[in-house]
Amino acid sequence: MMSIGQAYSLNAVPRGVYIADNLPFLLGLNDACIDLVCIDPPFSRRETVLGTLAPPLSEAEKQTELRLLGAWGVTDVSSALAQGIVWPEDIRQGGYKNIWSWENYVHQDWLESIKLDWPGVNALIEATRLTHSEGAAAYLCYMAVRVIQIHRVLKPTGTLYLHCDHTANAYLRQLLDAVFGEQNFRNEIIWHYGKMSNVHKIFPQNHDTILRYTKTDQYTFHVIKGAESEYKQRFQRYLTGNKVLYGAVKDSKDKLVKRRVAKRTKEMNRQLNNDDVLFDFDGEDFKVQSDVIYVPILKGNAKERTGYPTQKPVALAEKIIESSSNTGDVVLDCFAGCSYVAVAAERLNRLWVACDFNPRAWTVFKRQFSKPTLAVLNCEDMEVGQTTLPERIVTVYGPHQIPVRVTPTEYFPSRNFDLPERKFKVPASVMSESEMLTKLLELSGYQAWCCGYANRMPDGEIVETTRNFHLDHMEPKSRDGVSEIYNRAPLCPHHNIRKNNRRIYLADYRKEIADADELMVASMDDLINLQWANQQAHEIWYQARQSKENA
Repeated sequence: MMSIGQAYSLNAVPRGVYIADNLPFLLGLNDACIDLVCIDPPFSRRETVLGTLAPPLSEAEKQTELRLLGAWGVTDVSSALAQGIVWPEDIRQGGYKNIWSWENYVHQDWLESIKLDWPGVNALIEATRLTHSEGAAAYLCYMAVRVIQIHRVLKPTGTLYLHCDHTANAYLRQLLDAVFGEQNFRNEIIWHYGKMSNVHKIFPQNHDTILRYTKTDQYTFHVIKGAESEYKQRFQRYLTGNKVLYGAVKDSKDKLVKRRVAKRTKEMNRQLNNDDVLFDFDGEDFKVQSDVIYVPILKGNAKERTGYPTQKPVALAEKIIESSSNTGDVVLDCFAGCSYVAVAAERLNRLWVACDFNPRAWTVFKRQFSKPTLAVLNCEDMEVGQTTLPERIVTVYGPHQIPVRVTPTEYFPSRNFDLPERKFKVPASVMSESEMLTKLLELSGYQAWCCGYANRMPDGEIVETTRNFHLDHMEPKSRDGVSEIYNRAPLCPHHNIRKNNRRIYLADYRKEIADADELMVASMDDLINLQWANQQAHEIWYQARQSKENA
């Protein structure tokens, strides 16, 4: 079994775009060869998302896609399906489905492997099936086999960022807890984008969630500046409105001027109601980035727009990559259709590897890397399968050209699947409370032990039922009274509520009730004898314990 601290060299081509099912691609990567994984997988919504490339797909681009597919042995829809990719003609430009089912997305061997090696993940999938739906469980199984491999390929210092929305984030977080360990959960990041909405029956949904997990506690992280423009603009308007301009104080040696600006800076911070908004005298924003990231959603005319309706901004990926990797580190995106992670990694001088099951992703990559406002690289698709590359060349590979793993094939993280025995502050009783209540009421003829209350018919007959009785302690629990049947008593609701948490013995409480003339019987002598009842309850408890031990 691989040590969690052992790392191997990257066996995928840097700046390589792999058109393949990302599960065999991940299975082909070496152990612990990736520094950062940033993914935006499909969401667990029951919908089909359609989009149109902007500008529309050209005939030359279409022919390039078909030529590459032909070189990979993919000539039609069925051969594409057999190799785990989609036929580009089969889906409207840029579309995909978020509709999940066992028969279409889950292989039987996945579930068998999870049951054998990851019982906690298997239990979560079954719980999701019960609490949510069959489709949500299928989606979780699809994600589980991939998350397990992502954990394997991450270096010990590595980090995963998983982008999700409200439909499955609670289930995905439990999945990541099961695979990465809850102690390696670092952040639930809110990407706030503030889009317009005209909904009337719910609060407008203006954020997605990004879950951040590390492989160990020895992870890479850099504090970065938030520098959200909204804070900077508000502060600039504030200073301008008070006749203090940046130029007037930038190089000022006047201490009075600086003190005046500092005073107004503190006042501005109070107005923003944000103690970590800090400015220097030049008006620069040094606000540390919090777990709420404000990056506006891409507008329809944005230069980095691809046409995919769920495309994320490059600026969002830049914040993630800058915070959790170093120059030269390897960044992986295995749901890379929009290319935004690769573009951000290239801008920040990181190596990157991408994988997507849609051949149209290659068209998107070539477009993005040809835009002057983004990273400018040469995308080479003339020689399929090229492995020795000049620098700053992006190449494409087909489903039969995925990496070949040279590290051990058996992999389990260092986790103990055997749950420790649960310990309780008060040992569990040999009987349920409902059983206790029934047995104790039988001893008293279905009368409350505090006052003689009973459920009666109009003719005065006592109704033998546990309804309208409360079970309480004879010796106060606050004085270490046990919760077994020999220390319990059925009380009427009125007197049990009045007793509340008072540290009073039942025998003393019965005297208080009698002194207050609140008995439902003629006298204390008509109430059950507590000493006798205690002896009988001990016998009931002993027999129940013997029965449980012999079972």
